[in-house]
Amino acid sequence: MKKMNYLTAVGITVGLLAGIWVFTSGLLGIPSFCGFLGWATYFAIGKGKNGLLTAFSTNLSGVLWGLGSIWLMSLLPDGYWYLIVVIVAAACMCWQANLKLLSFIPGTFIGNACFYATDTGFDLLAISFVGLGLVCGVGCGLASDYAARAISTSKTETLA
Repeated sequence: MKKMNYLTAVGITVGLLAGIWVFTSGLLGIPSFCGFLGWATYFAIGKGKNGLLTAFSTNLSGVLWGLGSIWLMSLLPDGYWYLIVVIVAAACMCWQANLKLLSFIPGTFIGNACFYATDTGFDLLAISFVGLGLVCGVGCGLASDYAARAISTSKTETLA
């Protein structure tokens, strides 16, 4: 039996898992877009074990930067202090890329954007759902990649 190419295979595996993800995240109250953004991070950073660990680390660090920024802003007086917090946090999200596990700057900004997009504030349950959505998305990326490799002709073909 002839195998299909990687892009056809990954389209099938991503499509099936995306349907499962949307259904499951809806039942659990997890923001589905966080999962898709975690998924995108996995494929953007580069697949495999290193991509998995870096995607997890950067996405979740972005959530923590968001939480820290909101906390710090809540301590400051009214005014334009939030601009300084945003400037410093954004710079730090870039500077942390000196650490190997935090080296994918877009992953950090993706996690940070998920935090802000859900408008969780200090609701720890809601924040955990953002993190869980990102983690599940990265996991879906890994699962769809490995499943596609298993049913395709090339185990090493890349999307780029």
